[in-house]
Amino acid sequence: MKSNAMTTEKSNRKFEYVAPEGGWGYVVCIGHIINSITITAFLSCFGMIYKDLLIKLNMDSTSITLLNGISATCMSLSGFLTSPMLKFLSIRQLGLVAAVIFNLGMLGMVFVSSKITFYVCFGILQSLGNGIIFNLSCTVLNNYFVKKRLLAISFTQTIIAISGLVVPQFLNWSFDAYGQRGTLLLVSGICIHNIFGIILMQPIAWHLKQVEVPETEKDTFETKSFLTKEHQISNKENSKQKSNDAGEVVISEKYNLEEGTIYSSQSRSILSNFVDFKVYRSFLLSNAYLGMGLCTFSEFTFTIMLPQALYSMGWDETNVAWALSLMATGDCASRFLLIFLSGWLANFGSHEIYVVGLIIGFITKIGMLWSENTTSIFIFLTIMGVSRCLILVFMPLVIAEAVKPDLFTGALGLELTIVGIFSLVLGPVIGAIRDLTDSYATAFYILTSCLGVIIVSWSIEILYKKNKHKRQT
Repeated sequence: MKSNAMTTEKSNRKFEYVAPEGGWGYVVCIGHIINSITITAFLSCFGMIYKDLLIKLNMDSTSITLLNGISATCMSLSGFLTSPMLKFLSIRQLGLVAAVIFNLGMLGMVFVSSKITFYVCFGILQSLGNGIIFNLSCTVLNNYFVKKRLLAISFTQTIIAISGLVVPQFLNWSFDAYGQRGTLLLVSGICIHNIFGIILMQPIAWHLKQVEVPETEKDTFETKSFLTKEHQISNKENSKQKSNDAGEVVISEKYNLEEGTIYSSQSRSILSNFVDFKVYRSFLLSNAYLGMGLCTFSEFTFTIMLPQALYSMGWDETNVAWALSLMATGDCASRFLLIFLSGWLANFGSHEIYVVGLIIGFITKIGMLWSENTTSIFIFLTIMGVSRCLILVFMPLVIAEAVKPDLFTGALGLELTIVGIFSLVLGPVIGAIRDLTDSYATAFYILTSCLGVIIVSWSIEILYKKNKHKRQT
């Protein structure tokens, strides 16, 4: 598969521009790491950071799941609108706007004194910035790496997981040293560094490599040549020019790789100017869309409710911090192994590996719910980190396999949208059930059953496709 590729001709030799598979891509990896740490590392410790504030504001499980639903909705909305907004702003311009919105929400949490301001700062401002930053970071990294995509994602996710290993202990120390308000101010100062992460994300068109097209592919190229003199595009930050000897060929990030056509908003409806749902029809009806959306909702809701569940069992700050750190340890170790196993895992489909992650998550969550002593819960939480690694790391890879390269940003936005819908509709229901039954176990069983449903449906789909291939053969 080729990404962001175009072709030109010099002295009867055919050339194409392909992803650099390195170079500035390694700097993009650093930017991706900075962005992901600032928007996700502290999110997994939501219960630790805001425990006292939640008590002060009298926020029960229903209020927290409603907050999670609002947060997921705003994140999905911003993620969904990322692709159409790139028609008006460059990648870094949009990223900087998102970073400013996100950091306003982080700084505002220092001064929160009511439920409304909590919902606005955390649920709206932070989530709007989060959705855009996450979508842009995944898109740019996806553009810079094609053959080495799994390796690049594994490396960046490993560093991110290491931060998740350190954050709970850091927060435990910070609360003792500075208290809640001081900790929130310190976290806000750390998160503002995502501005530098955005600046590092230069458009792929600036760093494409020129390679010669093999003789066997030249005939195919003759029918796919599309960037001509009439289609030249101005040299903007997100559209850098590269020309041949005659100065007639121009590179643009915005072209259809498979059909060889340049995007145009002419003769389209207002809605299709945002997202052409006909293009995403097969994706919208697949497990890659609906299944991952439900599983991502289940994973994030479980993560947010976990610290409160442990506190309700009588655990103190130290044990809760260790529980989250051990879960992050399993996550980190798995991502570290992915770096070395990426070449071998490339022989398997991302869908299959994702299902394995779901199976591990299902087993470990059931095991934790059936355990009564601290040590066994620690063990299951550590193994649960493996599941979290596979679910989160392979989500963009599954989307990349399911759609064409030029549709990735829109598909990821649609994925965030379905996560938001599930969170807004099912989140408060699960929170209300928790409050009515006064049992976190009941809520966790429901969340775990979501994984079970997707495991069964996705396994059937994978087996059907494999058997269909055999029948066709």
